[in-house]
Amino acid sequence: MAKKRINILIFSSIWSFIIGILTALYLNLINYIIDFIWGYFNHHTNFHLRTIYPFLVCIPFGIIIGFLVKKLGSYPLTIEEILHDVRSNGKVDYHSWWKSLTLGLLSLGAGGSIGPEASTTVLTSGMINWLGDKIRLMTAHYKSWIHFWQVHVDKDALLQSPKFSDLFRTKNHKKWFITFNILIGLIGTILIFKLFPEEGAFGIHERPIHWSWTILSYSLVPIITGMIFAYFFLYLEKVFTKVESWALPPLLKATLWGIVLSFLTLVTDYAIFSGEFHIVPFSKTALSYSPLFLLLIALIKTISTHAGFAMGWRGGKIFPAIFASVAVGATIAQFIPIQPAITVSLTVAASITIILEKPLLTAVLLIFLLPISLAPLIFITAYVVIMIHKFLMKKVGLKSLIY
Repeated sequence: MAKKRINILIFSSIWSFIIGILTALYLNLINYIIDFIWGYFNHHTNFHLRTIYPFLVCIPFGIIIGFLVKKLGSYPLTIEEILHDVRSNGKVDYHSWWKSLTLGLLSLGAGGSIGPEASTTVLTSGMINWLGDKIRLMTAHYKSWIHFWQVHVDKDALLQSPKFSDLFRTKNHKKWFITFNILIGLIGTILIFKLFPEEGAFGIHERPIHWSWTILSYSLVPIITGMIFAYFFLYLEKVFTKVESWALPPLLKATLWGIVLSFLTLVTDYAIFSGEFHIVPFSKTALSYSPLFLLLIALIKTISTHAGFAMGWRGGKIFPAIFASVAVGATIAQFIPIQPAITVSLTVAASITIILEKPLLTAVLLIFLLPISLAPLIFITAYVVIMIHKFLMKKVGLKSLIY
């Protein structure tokens, strides 16, 4: 029995390490594809085809996306859809992983205003669920451990295997096993990022902060503004979900969005991409834009995210929401006498806390995007805002605004 447990631990460790590597490689692959398609457009402002280049990319990709949506369905799934599947079925259906991979890469590569977190979550959670099924088979059929590299899971044998939770003597034993394998997976992910570094938004950002009592006097302005924008963001999300039910062929909807997105780039290039790699540079130059143009950027970013998603260009919405919130925060920063970095951070923290409804996740995410010295302020803001949000939801008789 001890030998069996050791074999299972070795098996899960190796595959957790591989899953971590594959997750990092997928994120790097996204960046390579975007840079391959859009590199010259992003790095050369004097590019003579710059004005029409989005039309040459977005429209053909829109046709391909629409065709595949018609054939395969609406992919990648969102984080909310994955969580719903887990709550309903107790697992993630990993057999359709290639659909999320294909449509996720196409929408991101085409310049869609969506982030990689949706397709990455689908693929990673699918691999984790697959590993859980393999461990169940190993437990019930000890000899199956010799089929170490076999990817196929025998569904009939799986039905005769115990549930994953039943494999452990205690809940602490299960938590230890899962935590250990998560850490092994993180090591694999970090290894790939170290071997193939990609310049990104995440990192520890230093910026001198000038603390004063004035911050307390004016802090409510960016916090309230961020909350209002979050409600507006979620309202538009609900409005555009109705577009998904339009009686239009998927091919027409996706192609139409490719045309619309191309025209939006004539107003601002920020209409395309999730904004993940633009958040930090944009926050440093945003004050050079007029308040009206910053609000226009926030509006276009919000619309291009929700409308594109509804038209078949599916993906994550967290990074576009952060980017649009930065634009709103930079607008407010031009009107109140406190340091712009503080104003922007308060606005973004308030906005994203409501959009995600998870203060801890919001705070942890934002400390890697905003100045690290503002971490305490970000944590306090997130938890204060979620309390206000819950109070307001209780007053109107709602549990959540997440659609």
